[in-house]
Amino acid sequence: MTLVKILFSKKALISFAIVIFMSLMLLFFPLVGALGFEFSLIIAFTLAFVSVFVSAEYITLDMSKRFGRDRRFSDLVSSIFILNFLLLALPFGIGLISSVVKEDCYLKEGIIFYILLPVVTVFFSASLGILLGTIFPKRGFFLGALVLIFTICFSLWKLYLNPPIFFYNAVIGFFPGPLYDEVISVTFALVIYRFGVACWGLLFLMVIKQIRGVKNGRVNWGSILVIFILIPFLATLHLKKEELGITYTRSYITKNFLSASLQTEHFVIYYTPDTPEARDIALIANDHEWRYKQLKEFLEIDSKDKIRSYIYPDIESRKKLIGAGQTTLANPIHREIHLVYDSFPNPILKHELTHVMSSEFGMRGLRVSPKVGLIEGLAVAADWSATNGFTPHQWSKSMFIKGVAPNVKEIIGIGFWYAPPQKSYILMGSFCRYLIDTYGIEKFKVLYRNGKFSVYGKSLDDLISDWRKFLDGIYIPESAPILAEYRFSEPSIFQAKCPRRVAALKDEGLKAVSDGNLYRAKKLFNEALSFDKRNPVLVDSLAYIYYYDKDYGKVMDIVDKTDSLPQVDRNILENLRGNVFWQSGKVEQAETVFNSLLGKAIPDDVKREIEIKLSSIYSGGEIENKIREYFSNRDKLNQVVALQEIIKDFPAYAPAYYLLGRIFFAEGNYEVAASFLSKSESWVLPSENLREENSRILGISLFATGNYEGAMKSFENVLNMEPIAALKEFALDFMERCEWTRSRRLK
Repeated sequence: MTLVKILFSKKALISFAIVIFMSLMLLFFPLVGALGFEFSLIIAFTLAFVSVFVSAEYITLDMSKRFGRDRRFSDLVSSIFILNFLLLALPFGIGLISSVVKEDCYLKEGIIFYILLPVVTVFFSASLGILLGTIFPKRGFFLGALVLIFTICFSLWKLYLNPPIFFYNAVIGFFPGPLYDEVISVTFALVIYRFGVACWGLLFLMVIKQIRGVKNGRVNWGSILVIFILIPFLATLHLKKEELGITYTRSYITKNFLSASLQTEHFVIYYTPDTPEARDIALIANDHEWRYKQLKEFLEIDSKDKIRSYIYPDIESRKKLIGAGQTTLANPIHREIHLVYDSFPNPILKHELTHVMSSEFGMRGLRVSPKVGLIEGLAVAADWSATNGFTPHQWSKSMFIKGVAPNVKEIIGIGFWYAPPQKSYILMGSFCRYLIDTYGIEKFKVLYRNGKFSVYGKSLDDLISDWRKFLDGIYIPESAPILAEYRFSEPSIFQAKCPRRVAALKDEGLKAVSDGNLYRAKKLFNEALSFDKRNPVLVDSLAYIYYYDKDYGKVMDIVDKTDSLPQVDRNILENLRGNVFWQSGKVEQAETVFNSLLGKAIPDDVKREIEIKLSSIYSGGEIENKIREYFSNRDKLNQVVALQEIIKDFPAYAPAYYLLGRIFFAEGNYEVAASFLSKSESWVLPSENLREENSRILGISLFATGNYEGAMKSFENVLNMEPIAALKEFALDFMERCEWTRSRRLK
């Protein structure tokens, strides 16, 4: 059969139609509608089956017509590969045109992913189809499809069994894991794995060549040599898959990375020796057991099975080993959590433990709810920790007031992932907490297991309406809706412009800042902003980079062009304007800016910063000079030196002790932090906001050093200052923790 006949045959035309239809359909969906990773993954999956079909069918057709000459067969194989090349070229062209029209910024990476995913997959599938069509005429496509399905099912089985939530696969190429990790990079592991898949395709072709040679009474020593090279290489690739980063097992992780462990009553905690986590392992274990005790009471469950907790030294290690970088992971099926423990108390430990402990009443098999919104909503409801000073109820009410809340009915199910995560988590947490507080945990367990709201004897619409009425009675300060607009302004990955590229540039930029390379950081953030000019995070970050690089003119240019940003972001940048005035010696103008901001909606940490700057301005002289120096650079050593000089000459200046305490608190040096924070408390800080925060982190530091009496007194001081509801709940929670820990020590 000639190439022309193949290309215009019914099977080929149907294949072309399927591929074109699928490619065009993708254009109507966000994230997958341009030449990028997601586009390549879906096309690879589609072409794998199309390719094995056309390859096996045309080989079978040739065999049925008894064309047995080597030349004839090689011509047919060449024609089949040309057909597959055209099948590859069509979606590539459609995706490329879409990327150009949409001005997509991921084009270079998209081309690389297209080569690594669909191109390699088609070579593998075509070779597989030719091999099976040669050996099993008329059953080649059926067997080839079974092989492809088996490889996918085997990868899913490994995903089920092992900790990593990513996998490499011959058909789709690579499944990256969590949706919320926006950066997907071309890694060495991906390149070497796809090279291995291509080698499998080459092996299939060499086997075919040898089979054809034997049938014609010849032995092709060249193909035999290639086979004997490929088999050991592919075997080595399989045996070294963990060293190459292709996959990891629990035993490999605990043997080679998290090699130390500690068993408690309800946990087995794995961690890396000679790290800050190893130093604080007793504190970490206490945190685990305390949260377990709270959740046991809230969820009304009891389990004798221990939970495995994996504590990674940093985000990069967790990303490498299980595929979750920015996303913290819980596995209810295997009762395990994977954390980066960069602060105490861990802010998401209770949330992740809820996922594991709720497996006691989840649906069979997966041990979770069939509704994604209920899975995350329960975790937020059980944790119920305030973020940025407000509870999920308060944030939810604020979102409704500002009109930025998504449709709750749509985020209960799979739509949870489509909406911006910061909104979905909070809204579902508030809704689930309302259901639990109103109707009890037992009915919610039934809802969680089957996803049916009929357990409440009301329709979902009525339940949402009741919840909205409940929220109307929740108190929120005037600043809450404005802060909600600031906090929830970031779009979901499906709605953002160039999310993969922008996220990669942002991560590289932040790393450059961490390394002290502000020149590179500016370049990267400016490039990110060229794709997404209204991204508040990028604008704020670039402004701060210019500020620390002392390029005050650029800072002012950014601050003067912020009309499109949310009000709170404009206020944060206005704070930088005050800093520029202050660093430039325009003290009165700086003071005016700072004072004006105290009456506006700003995050608490920015407010405390302003209060300290105003305090130093009122003090004047060397105190002001040193505090100005402190806020002019990011180098911790220089900051410590400036603060120590203030303490030496002005020992009664409380903010210097507070700032030093915060530095050591952030580093996890709780003993030193407590010593400075105790002094700042005794010398009295200039505002109640600062005094509350000082007592809060002093209480945590004292608890971490085993001084439970002192911690109790610090949190009592917080309560005596009549703090906002969220801080009051935090203080009461910690006081209960102190009593519980002390009673356990006395046993």
